[in-house]
Amino acid sequence: MTQLLSFKESIFPKLAGSTIESKSSTLLYYVFSGRNAWHSTWITRYSEGCMHPTLELAKNYAEKRRTQGTVFHIHELPAILFRTRNGCLIATQINSKNPLLNYLPNPFTTNLESTKLDMVDTLDSYTCINPTISETVLSFACGSRFWLTQPPTEDSVITVATNDPTASFAVLSNDNLQIRTSCSLGKKYLLGSPVKESGYSSSGVRNILAENA
Repeated sequence: MTQLLSFKESIFPKLAGSTIESKSSTLLYYVFSGRNAWHSTWITRYSEGCMHPTLELAKNYAEKRRTQGTVFHIHELPAILFRTRNGCLIATQINSKNPLLNYLPNPFTTNLESTKLDMVDTLDSYTCINPTISETVLSFACGSRFWLTQPPTEDSVITVATNDPTASFAVLSNDNLQIRTSCSLGKKYLLGSPVKESGYSSSGVRNILAENA
C-alpha cells in the first residue's frame, strides 16, 4: 500500500537530494469531507493523507473515517509524477478547474522579490530530468518565478511523495475526470459512490510535460 505524504526534506531526506529520472502525467484521488448541514457550499481543505494513487485506496480511506452525517468526496486530479531511484514526487493543485495551468516550465522573467527561492533561479526549467526533487518542489512554491499568476499560499498547489520508487499510479488517459460523492447504504454496507463528470481539465499538466518532452 502506497501512502502519500506532504513533501518535506526532514521526512524524505534521500528523496530530497535525488535527481529526477523520469516524469509523466498521472491521476491523484483527492478525498475530503464535510457535514451535510444546511446544504452549504463545500470548501475543500487539504489534510495530511488525503491524496491517493488509486481509487481503491481513496475509498478505503473514506470508509475508515465515516461517521453519521459526514459526506466524503473523491476528486480525480491531473498531476505530474516525478520518479527517482529513491522515491516519487507528485505535484497537483486543488481548488482549480485546471490544475497547474499557470505554472510556466520555462519562464521568461525572474521574480526578483522571491529572495527565499533564489536557488530556483539557477536553471531555466525544473520539470526536466536534471534537477533534484527539492529544487523542483521550490519551483512550484508560491513566490516562485515559475508562476504566470501566483497561487494562494494554502489549499492550492500540493506536492506529495513516497519513498517507494516503484509505486503504481493511475493513468491520466483523457479529460473525462470524475467526482464521486459518498452516500451511506447502512451500517452493514460500504459507502456508495455516485459518479459524475467534474468538468476539470488536464491541459495545464499536459502542457507542462509537452514543453519539456
